[in-house]
Amino acid sequence: MVFKKVLKKATFLDPLNGFNPGGRECEIRTDPLTGRNTRVLFFPPRILPEPDLDTIKGKDTGFCPFCIENIDKITPKFNPELFTRERYRVGEAVCFPNAFPYDENGAVTVMTEKHMVLIGEFTPDILIDAISCCVEFLIDVKAKQPEAVYQSINWNYLPVAGSSIVHPHLQVTASSVPTNYYSDVLSTMNISGSNVFDDLVALEVSADERFISSGDYFSWLIAFAPEGVFDLMAVSHEYFEPCELKDGRLAELVGGIIKTINFIKKYNIISYNMSLFFLPGNGEFKPHMRLCPRTNVPPLDTSEINYMKMLHNEPMTTMKPELVAEEVKKIWSK
Repeated sequence: MVFKKVLKKATFLDPLNGFNPGGRECEIRTDPLTGRNTRVLFFPPRILPEPDLDTIKGKDTGFCPFCIENIDKITPKFNPELFTRERYRVGEAVCFPNAFPYDENGAVTVMTEKHMVLIGEFTPDILIDAISCCVEFLIDVKAKQPEAVYQSINWNYLPVAGSSIVHPHLQVTASSVPTNYYSDVLSTMNISGSNVFDDLVALEVSADERFISSGDYFSWLIAFAPEGVFDLMAVSHEYFEPCELKDGRLAELVGGIIKTINFIKKYNIISYNMSLFFLPGNGEFKPHMRLCPRTNVPPLDTSEINYMKMLHNEPMTTMKPELVAEEVKKIWSK
């Protein structure tokens, strides 16, 4: 496994320098885990303007199917032939079928009774209960549908990240068909002579440019070829089943998620996507998480996703992963 990058330079007569010859550099990086490319543009990290939360609140319809007075009346119930409960509950978290699923097993987990939780307000208890609720659903999937091995816990936080309801919730999927991400990773695994997750962590530790920390259960790093603005990864030290995501392992994962969320907030970014990937039955596939901030770019509120990501399937970022890692390290041990 290697970190592959190609330096590119566009040359032109620069109007900012009297139209003398000039240009700008960028890098094309290949993700060693997926084989996909990312474009890295060289701009210094900058704090964005304060987000306009009033606009988000103003677009909130006022009726929420996830609020406590509505959730039992409006949300679906699980099929008793496949699941042991109509809905799963852990603390304030409630898991029920997704009314508009992406696959044969799609569930939504409402994380808390509070309708809107701002980016700095998530507590360990909220996340622990919500993820535990998702896990209980996945345990039942395995019992009755052992072929549904492509399992993930996912989070679209706020509309910029693709959430249509501001009430915080996770989405859980379990399918017999891999997403493109799983296919890419499995392809890398099939051509590797060793465990690609162990190789990735060892390479990041050796490079010491993007590696953040090694905990009891997970290695934490900034992805070499990010899927978004930046891409924080947690890679498990060992294979485990979703049912084993509990106690110290879950506490460490949640602690890292909250640190990452607080780091994102520092840049006045208020949205993110997160996915936690499992592949039960495949001891070579280490469960891992990727969390990417999402933002619209001022002054026109431009989407960060343009033709390069949408049609060419190549993410683009202006935040160099190594610079992000330096900043994350400053807050990680606190």
